[in-house]
Amino acid sequence: MIDAVLFDFDGVIRQWDESDLWTFEDKAGIESGTVYATAFAADLHEPLIRGNLTRLQWRNETERRLVQRHGESIRPIAKKFFEFEGRIDTKMVELLERLPSQLRLGLLTNNHDQFEEYLERMGLDVRFDVVINTHRIGIAKPDSGAYLAATTKLGVDPQRCLFIDDLEVNVAGGEAAGLICHHFQHREGLIECLQELGIELTDARG
Repeated sequence: MIDAVLFDFDGVIRQWDESDLWTFEDKAGIESGTVYATAFAADLHEPLIRGNLTRLQWRNETERRLVQRHGESIRPIAKKFFEFEGRIDTKMVELLERLPSQLRLGLLTNNHDQFEEYLERMGLDVRFDVVINTHRIGIAKPDSGAYLAATTKLGVDPQRCLFIDDLEVNVAGGEAAGLICHHFQHREGLIECLQELGIELTDARG
């Protein structure tokens, strides 16, 4: 029996399409994916999601490295990258609303110090009983402690919690922590997983 469903955010509820950014990079004669690769280098991104760098510090250091390697012409491209907020998948929000009301809903995201403000601005904070931003707890997926922090806050046994993530490494981390896990690829596959677990979507949550 499942008592709670724990969602990843990026790649599940929020989707990204960096194709516009790549177009800007190409026009500037810079290899596609340069800004992304710099921003998500392990020595920058890991401290960010574990609470050792703020989003502003992350942005400033990313821009410094990019300008150092590629010159001032890359700064406007970096600005576009950090202003881009992705796209909320409205069909996934609808799915959240249709989950049975007896289920506890949680969000576990490797994110930054401005994430909660963004979630509230999008009106999504009220969709979850619990939000765990790893920036606040100092431990991130796929470390077992991140998942157990979420299940503890949800007040459920890990073995009765379904965790959903689009990254295989995070799914493996959830399984190691004892959660039931689903590797998210599309909404239809998730609905099938829910049905296999005996969770039927309702007309509306509540």
